[in-house]
Amino acid sequence: MAVSFAEISKRLEMSTDELERKSVLSFVTHEIQLAEWDMADIKERYSVSSRGELENNIKSKITSSHPAWEDLIHWENLENYIERLRGVERKVPALDKLARIVLTA
Repeated sequence: MAVSFAEISKRLEMSTDELERKSVLSFVTHEIQLAEWDMADIKERYSVSSRGELENNIKSKITSSHPAWEDLIHWENLENYIERLRGVERKVPALDKLARIVLTA
């Protein structure tokens, strides 16, 4: 059963624009949190504080290269994903700007 933004916003007594904005921000925040948790797991697994430190440990053979290289690549992908999410976050209009748009429409 699909529920539309219009139906949900009506039930919550908010505009569809506000619901969409809050939904996107909630999704972005949640995804960033999950990615940060994944990165924290990698940091803990290898007892490092940065991606560069893990890479140096692999290159200097302090850390075995397998599966550390895969984790290093995953860490880099997570950082890139977070940057893309932050880009989306920056494009979501602020609530006060949104309210002015809705009120003047």
